Amino acid sequence: MFELLIWAALAVVAAGMLYAYDGSRDVFHPLMFMGPMFGFIYGWMPLKLNSGHALEGFFQNDQLVFVQALNVIGVLCFVVGCLSVGCRGVKAEGRRTLSWAGARTLVNGGVVLGTIGVVAWAVSIANVGGFYNAFSKPYSGGWDDSGYIRDASMLMFPAFILIATAALHFSMRPFHIVCLVTFISPWIVQAFFTARRGPTTIIVIVVAMSYYLNRNKRPPIVITAIGGIALGSLLLFLVTNRGKLYLGSDFEVTTDVSDMVEKPDSGNEYIYGAGAMLSSEQRQSFYWGRRYFAQVLVRPIPSAIWPTKYADVGLPEMGYNAGTGEGFSETLGWEGANGSAPGLISDLFLEFHWLAFPLLVVFGRVYGYVWKRAVQDGAGWIAQYVVISALSIYFVMQTMEAVIFRFLILSIPIWSIWARATLQAKLVPRFERVAQF
Repeated sequence: MFELLIWAALAVVAAGMLYAYDGSRDVFHPLMFMGPMFGFIYGWMPLKLNSGHALEGFFQNDQLVFVQALNVIGVLCFVVGCLSVGCRGVKAEGRRTLSWAGARTLVNGGVVLGTIGVVAWAVSIANVGGFYNAFSKPYSGGWDDSGYIRDASMLMFPAFILIATAALHFSMRPFHIVCLVTFISPWIVQAFFTARRGPTTIIVIVVAMSYYLNRNKRPPIVITAIGGIALGSLLLFLVTNRGKLYLGSDFEVTTDVSDMVEKPDSGNEYIYGAGAMLSSEQRQSFYWGRRYFAQVLVRPIPSAIWPTKYADVGLPEMGYNAGTGEGFSETLGWEGANGSAPGLISDLFLEFHWLAFPLLVVFGRVYGYVWKRAVQDGAGWIAQYVVISALSIYFVMQTMEAVIFRFLILSIPIWSIWARATLQAKLVPRFERVAQF
């Protein structure tokens, strides 16, 4: 029964992707890049673990059936929600583009954001003794005691999106190229020398989607599939060789990434996610939105000002795996690995129990709706769609905690600058002649 449910999850993903592409002919439809992520964590990974009998030391068969049934329902809910907004007949007719003044506002805003991001990144590097010290140890990088400084480096991403949007609507000038390279390069260095999957995925999606969506073009589906496989392989390669990618390393890396999928480890996303669901169900312990509330209203308050903030709001467990690792030893007899993430469905189940599934429908609709607006209307909707697409790896593979604060940091500045652009220079229909930027 368990294996049948694994194939059911893969079938739901495949059916959703086929329907989405058949209706939209858009390789950037949400299901075209999120589907493989769902298929990996809820299909391919448990299939490989089960074939190697790697799950037997952690779960009984009825527990696996329970967890995988929830996973299938969760994937189905997201797919149905995403497709419910419609994907047939979604065309770019009536899209509105930028005037010269609006584009200038985006560039100016992007330069400000990018400069803040570069300065914050440079400060964090200087704090650890410079570039070599920051990247001469595995999985390291810069640091600052202030979370505001650490997180401000992410402003380089919205800066890149805004400047690319303005330049691609008119003409790419040397100044734009210098800005784009300046604002993306620190993150390329960070992603490689710290072997981080999230930043690597964000870089690829931000660059590719910013180009194609603003040009109203799409790469061929074969090229997209090859690129997706290459990206997935790169992410597994980075994680497998995380201890060998640093300045001064001999770079004796391995291309065998099977351990990341098949290794029976309590930090494996599927094993850890299943354990989190079973532990919360057996203890009947759920957060009912309190963790997400804390991310929005409590996290922004500096720990230097309020060092016991999570404990004071009744969430001391937030300090360990974002509150997802509670109760493993008493309910399952083993502990989840420190730093592990359970994946989207498990995280929502911990938070809202059975209400997680209608919420997955809502999330699916949000992704589908923003895609539809990006295709039909363009303008600021493209930038927002790039943002939520770039964060999709955190959304599917990690926790909402990993998504919420990143979304706020990336999305709010973009909306603010676009609002200013539309106030200063009214958007004009694309068929009208516009001044060259």
